[in-house]
Amino acid sequence: NVEKLPGFAEGAWWVQDLAAALPARLLGPGEGHHVLDLCAAPGGKTLQLAAQGWQVTALDISKRRLDLLKANLKRTGLKAGAVRADALTWEPKHQFDAILLDAPCSATGTARRHPDVLHRIGARQIEEMAELQSALIERAQGWLKPGGTLVFATCSLEREEGEDQAAAGVLPVAPIMAEDLP
Repeated sequence: NVEKLPGFAEGAWWVQDLAAALPARLLGPGEGHHVLDLCAAPGGKTLQLAAQGWQVTALDISKRRLDLLKANLKRTGLKAGAVRADALTWEPKHQFDAILLDAPCSATGTARRHPDVLHRIGARQIEEMAELQSALIERAQGWLKPGGTLVFATCSLEREEGEDQAAAGVLPVAPIMAEDLP
């Protein structure tokens, strides 16, 4: 039981999959700049961004998942603003230096831990997720300050939910290699 391991209750650490930690690392140190963690809950990336010095606004539509995020913030002593809203209708009060969009997806990249995903997900679900992602990307781009950075992440292996989003011209693409990570 993870909650019983030394340091967990005191907030010395949190559990996060290695791959899930990569998107926030791409943004590097925040040095007090503002970042929007879009589709943020349950909050591993929010915690990571706050620990990297960002002023974080964490937005998610799910009350239950946002409650987990708030509990993790309280436990770790890290600070972030939590907003429950639908990103397709929400309007921020200001623009952000960076946005991390961990987009809803088909989750086909989680097949190692959830092999059933390969039997549950079909072309229709992938197409629906890709459409939602495109809409989220378009909205998020309007919330960035000039010269700001948008990190788009999914746990999908489907081209429609990754490479095709960039090829559509919505996202300017700069390839990131492991050695480029801070």
